Amino acid sequence: MSDFPELEDFSNVPASNDPQADFLARERALLGDEFGAPPENYQETTQQSNNNTDDQFGLGDFSSGPADHSQPAAPPIPVSVTGAPDELASFQDQYPDISHDIPEQTNGFDAPAASLYANQSSAYATPAVYTQTQTEEESSFIKEWRTNQAEEIRLRDQRSVAKREETIAAAEKAIDDFYHGYNTEKQKNIAKNKEEEAKFLQARTDKLGQGTTWERIAELIELQDSRSKTCGKSARDLARFKEILLSLKREGESAPGAAGY
Repeated sequence: MSDFPELEDFSNVPASNDPQADFLARERALLGDEFGAPPENYQETTQQSNNNTDDQFGLGDFSSGPADHSQPAAPPIPVSVTGAPDELASFQDQYPDISHDIPEQTNGFDAPAASLYANQSSAYATPAVYTQTQTEEESSFIKEWRTNQAEEIRLRDQRSVAKREETIAAAEKAIDDFYHGYNTEKQKNIAKNKEEEAKFLQARTDKLGQGTTWERIAELIELQDSRSKTCGKSARDLARFKEILLSLKREGESAPGAAGY
């Protein structure tokens, strides 16, 4: 049979007006003493269990209350060493006792000593390796190379300056030659145009003083006899027009308009 009580036991429970109390009473009757009231020495048992746990993990020295610094620390427990005294001394030299307090360093004043990192250089400071390399004496080959390099740079700069001056001088000369040739050609053209103008005016004056108007017109249009067989054919019939001009030319001074204007 199961551990649960019989149903008849619930029927003998006196009726109560508190449903919550009835529920708790039924649960207690079903579960028995598993979740019953704690024993009288429950606090003692819990404290002893906690102390045992602290001792196992080395936490017994840390109490919940404030630490009392007025009492001196307990002396270290002597350790029994089975080896020789020399081995013990060697061990103590390699691993000194650091349990004592380290005194604060002072500089003789009330202010504390300056920190070692107070004047720490920036991230862009020159590394120590580079400084050490620069302080070392350079070899003769490097010195010779530096001398040759400096001389080559000096000669190259001189050639560059000379070439620049030559280029500037050539450009200035080319500009001067261009303007000189331009001005010379301009003056020649002006003189030629004036000479041709004078010749044209003189020829016009001479032409106006010779013959009649119709004679000068006949010379300009180069009229030919309409009856001449050498006369070129034209798309228009100009025979009558040419005959009139030639007749006016033959009349001379007696032709109408022969005197000019």
